[in-house]
Amino acid sequence: MRNQGETNTLASNKQLCDLDEYSLAHVFLFLNVGDLDRCVLVCKKFQHIIQRVVFPKKCKHALVTGSDHGAALSPYHYTRRKRVKLDENWRYGRYEERSYFHHNVMYISQLAIDKDCLYMTHGGRLQAHRRTKSVHMIDTRIAWMVGSVGDSDITSLAKKNNRFFAGRMDGKILLYEHGSGQQHLQTITNDIIKAVDFNKDVYAVTTKNESTYVFNYSPPDRELLYDGDVFEHSHVYPHAYETIKLNNNLLAVGKFHCSKKRALQLIDLYSCTIQQLNSPSTAVYDVLWKDEHCILCGNFDTTMRLVDVRTGNDEACWTDPYNASVYCLSYNGTYAVHCGMKYHYRTNLYDLRAPNRCVQMYFPLKKNSNFSPVYRIAADCSQMFVVTDHNLRILNFDADWAATKDYASI
Repeated sequence: MRNQGETNTLASNKQLCDLDEYSLAHVFLFLNVGDLDRCVLVCKKFQHIIQRVVFPKKCKHALVTGSDHGAALSPYHYTRRKRVKLDENWRYGRYEERSYFHHNVMYISQLAIDKDCLYMTHGGRLQAHRRTKSVHMIDTRIAWMVGSVGDSDITSLAKKNNRFFAGRMDGKILLYEHGSGQQHLQTITNDIIKAVDFNKDVYAVTTKNESTYVFNYSPPDRELLYDGDVFEHSHVYPHAYETIKLNNNLLAVGKFHCSKKRALQLIDLYSCTIQQLNSPSTAVYDVLWKDEHCILCGNFDTTMRLVDVRTGNDEACWTDPYNASVYCLSYNGTYAVHCGMKYHYRTNLYDLRAPNRCVQMYFPLKKNSNFSPVYRIAADCSQMFVVTDHNLRILNFDADWAATKDYASI
């Protein structure tokens, strides 16, 4: 039998590569991509564990790049290692920035993206720009457009697949099918349209001062331009809201001001009832559905809240470190929420798994004395698109060479 001294000697001579694969994988999960790249060069055993176990697991739990939704919006196809590296860049503030479409007159563009194009509004025109794999990231030439700059300004835009639904200042709504080229313009009110959304053939519109309308859509028989009304009134609610989002038969709505601190409400389209949720908000600027039961809302009171519609209560709350209102939201489908803030072109990154903690703040380069809010925001796994009152800013996180701008610990 071995004595105690021999046992201690054997234990002291044990090396890292002598550990079993499960233990090694657990150790490697604590390393960053740079350290893992060096470990891959040690031996084939390390290489196998890191490439087959560690990177897939780190990618699965990544904050920004672990989402299949975010990857589907990107024009690039990234390996698991690259997605983990991108996630580190998001967390540590490593990115390059470019500005496009500068205009001297203050105007808030509406924004949407997919893997092929960036869609923006300018005045009354909806225009598409090809996303490229060059350093410029987008082609500034217009790929296609609907409407003209001289038309009444587009104030809200919703996109699903190839269908675009927009509201305008003159009280008209625009429906455009890019695949068929079919478009329809219909007047529904004399008030300014504040927000629109749609789900299948149910469309919702809210105005600045008057009402909220719910429509059923009947596709026209004729191609291209159809002169008759294709939207039929389903219900009219005598309340105006700042923002709306549809989810099957439920419409999440946020008021611009509510003295009773019940600005977040829920409309049941089946029963036509309005429920005031218990989230204590004086004003709600943007809402998103996290899933069929939970709402994310950006508020005037400097918070982003996660609200369960089954109980009507807050499940979690995130407060801005600089006491700025949350103007807009973008959700990647898993854990990451990007918030456009009121001051300094700033955006915040939050992790739904870590309440009341800001993962990172991004301060785009300021070239003048303007302190614009971020009015619209969209993101995929490697790029973030930010609309200010004078331009579009693109932050590219596929930039391992860029300087780190880490404001997480402020």
